[in-house]
Amino acid sequence: MTRIYGIFAVLTTPFFDDGRIDYEGMAGNVDWLIRQGIHGVVPLGSTGEFASLSDQQKETAMQTVIQAADGRIPVMVGTSAETTEKAIEYASVAQKHNADGILLLPPWYYTPSAEEVVFHYKAVSDAVDIPIMIYNNPWSSKVDIQAETVCQLAQLKNVTHIKESTGDIRRITEIRTLTSDQLTIFCGWEDLAYESLVMGAKGWICVAANFAPKICVELFEAIVEKKDLEAGWVLYKRLLPALRYLEKGGKMHQTVKYALDQLGLCGGESSHPRLPLNDTEREAVRALLDDLE
Repeated sequence: MTRIYGIFAVLTTPFFDDGRIDYEGMAGNVDWLIRQGIHGVVPLGSTGEFASLSDQQKETAMQTVIQAADGRIPVMVGTSAETTEKAIEYASVAQKHNADGILLLPPWYYTPSAEEVVFHYKAVSDAVDIPIMIYNNPWSSKVDIQAETVCQLAQLKNVTHIKESTGDIRRITEIRTLTSDQLTIFCGWEDLAYESLVMGAKGWICVAANFAPKICVELFEAIVEKKDLEAGWVLYKRLLPALRYLEKGGKMHQTVKYALDQLGLCGGESSHPRLPLNDTEREAVRALLDDLE
């Protein structure tokens, strides 16, 4: 089984002005990230605007990324859906295209109970045979998978990881304790990366890694591999203004895409109704990039 750890860039989905997806640009971004030393990528996550894509667009996007990665790094495909049947369909398609694993939110609109969340993950786990990363992001899904429920999910055959995006650093301790470190924890909150890695997270699904992959990898190596917390802190302080802007700025997708365009990569447009950055916002992003350089 492919080792899933480290810094995973959660990819954007670049659009042309007419709403078509720039798959060639998407592939180019993946190749650049690999050359920068990234550990893995995640297409069709929240940053990838998965909820705005058609089924055909999703399949073509995952194919594009998996082919571009070409086995050099693992690809965890977002396969979230509002119904269990649709989530199984997406997970099966990801497995068919040789994804290394899937990232899965609980269903969101009808706010399922804990029992229904367990049913959902079990059904997907039974339907595929690749690693499943729980995606707990109550800020987007409006469903908070409590640590006790995570402990139940950890017993499922293919549930191996969790992306922890509650913003509550205590969750890492709770999950590690209740599951006896059975799950590999990934940080899913930009400006909690240092704290999460110190507390035992073994990876970071990271938005900033799209435009600053090297420093994100260096941060992971300093804290997790070298146990050099002071060096990690120095790197983290350099990243913090950008991380905080991503979490608080209100236009995460547009911010990342503009940053990619500024680096000569493929940012492109966002799906509607998301509007481009205004002049003040673009100036702020350019200043953040200048500081990182």
